[in-house]
Amino acid sequence: MASIIRRLSNAERGKVARVSQEPSSDTGVISEMSINNGDEPVQASSDSFWEVGKYARTVTRIDNGYKLCSSLKQLITSRAEIEKAYAKQLSQWSKKWNDFLDKGPEYGTTQGAWRGVLEESDKLADLHTEVGDKLVNNVTTSIKQWQKENYHKSMMHFKETKELDDQFKKVQKPWEKKLNKVLTAKKDYHAACRNEKSTANQENNARADTAMSSDQIESGTASPRLKKLQEKLKKCQIEVESTQEKYNACLNDLNGYNSKYIEDMTEVFEKCQAFERQRIDFFKKIMFDIHQCLDLSVDSRYSSVYTTLHSTISNTDADKDLRWWSNNHGADMAMAWPVFEEYSPDLKPIHGKEKKSQISTSEGGITITSIKQNPDHFVPSTSSTTNNRQTSRTSTHSQQSHSSQQGYNNTVAETSDTVNTNASSAPAPPQVASNPFGDAESDDEHGSQGSVPTQGSGGCMSVPARVLYEYKAEEEDEISAGAGDIITRLSDQDDMGWVKAMCKDGREGLIPFSYLEDLQ
Repeated sequence: MASIIRRLSNAERGKVARVSQEPSSDTGVISEMSINNGDEPVQASSDSFWEVGKYARTVTRIDNGYKLCSSLKQLITSRAEIEKAYAKQLSQWSKKWNDFLDKGPEYGTTQGAWRGVLEESDKLADLHTEVGDKLVNNVTTSIKQWQKENYHKSMMHFKETKELDDQFKKVQKPWEKKLNKVLTAKKDYHAACRNEKSTANQENNARADTAMSSDQIESGTASPRLKKLQEKLKKCQIEVESTQEKYNACLNDLNGYNSKYIEDMTEVFEKCQAFERQRIDFFKKIMFDIHQCLDLSVDSRYSSVYTTLHSTISNTDADKDLRWWSNNHGADMAMAWPVFEEYSPDLKPIHGKEKKSQISTSEGGITITSIKQNPDHFVPSTSSTTNNRQTSRTSTHSQQSHSSQQGYNNTVAETSDTVNTNASSAPAPPQVASNPFGDAESDDEHGSQGSVPTQGSGGCMSVPARVLYEYKAEEEDEISAGAGDIITRLSDQDDMGWVKAMCKDGREGLIPFSYLEDLQ
């Protein structure tokens, strides 16, 4: 609008900003004060910028610019939080499914395709994290710096707002005074017109009431009341003429000042426009910075992520995966087929707890390292056979002894040959090497070191013992005990190192003898 005013000639400016010489019933003083763009007439309104105090919206726009800077910072910060939250979710999603692949059934190159998809999410998470960092560290920092340089806070207002507001007031003050004179003259003129019209009506009514002839009126013999009204009417007519002249003089004075008023107001307005132009141009630059941060299509790393993913998926080979499965889990696996094995009566069968052996058999068997002499018709003592499972083991051994020749000593010879077996043995205590096939002397020595067992009711052994290591039951006939617990041993150890014991709560079952220490 101000640029149009500068291009207008003095004559055109007088047409643009003029005040009507005749009073208007609608606006009173100013019938038009506007800028015309040459195409359509601009209708004047009481809300025009040129009215007194209406420049305040332009000044307030400066304060709004500061608030818009703060709002834009909030917008960018919230977007950065969204980017980082998205990156975090991608990383969590990738970790979850990588754990699934580590423990799941997928294999081979197909598993590689799965991991390729997850690797894409990890790389994309890194990119989005970087986007969030750029938005916060670069863009919001620029806004904060520009805001600090262009808006200087004073006690109650910004310095820029205060200066422009004072300039508008200074420019508008002379015109406002002239306008107030016009409004006062208008008010006086309209009041005089009302008095003149009222007096004229009263004079007309007085004439009708006296019913005087025209000769009486002309000769001056009318009533005193009528004469007073006629004199008052003349005074009102004189006052109307006087106030009208004053009103026109004030209007002419105001109209003569309008051109300077428009010029001065436009100059201050242009300063506001220039300040706002800086803000708009800066916001445009910030929007481009945001675009640069968000546009991942121009980042070579972004395109390489999907190029790598496509290549990884393309490497999926069904033939290779099926061949791997056949070699490791299918028809192409090696097999140790059964072969004929000659019976050897010299080897003592190993009996014990029917469960998976905890003795290492990585070499294909168990190496027997000692010889234990058993006399003919050997029958274990009743004190060590109270356990049903121990009785079963002893009876089996006795039957095998009777089936051999009389006088023949069953001997388990020390040999380096390994015997494939599925027999189980008691688990060894932690960090303690144990040999389930100890010789008779070591067994005797072990027995001599222990205390003499006491007999409980019914002839059963009852020896208090301390649990040295924590043991968790693996079968139904076993009991669990914690390190330091005091239990009661009810039997001697069998061939495989198990003893029957009872806990304080009454639970009975098997537990490895090497986990116990007798207290008597």
